[in-house]
Amino acid sequence: MNDPEKLLNRLAAATRREDDPLADELPLGLATRVMAKLREGRAPTLWETFALGALPVAALVTVACFILISPEAQPPDDADVIAQVMLETQLITSR
Repeated sequence: MNDPEKLLNRLAAATRREDDPLADELPLGLATRVMAKLREGRAPTLWETFALGALPVAALVTVACFILISPEAQPPDDADVIAQVMLETQLITSR
């Protein structure tokens, strides 16, 4: 088994070496292949078309939910109003 200190020294020595001058260049023909793939394009799948079409509907439903749940749209839960309704309502009792 290698000593961890020995491995660390080898790693440090490897990082101090001069970089390969050809390491920054792309492999031969890679740029041409990438550009050809980009120009080729593709038609969107059925799922992508459906998802993009459903996006405005989902946004509209979300906005509608926020409007319906907003505190201004709901009647106030005033204790006096509830008590008044309960006093005015006759409860049916079984005899």
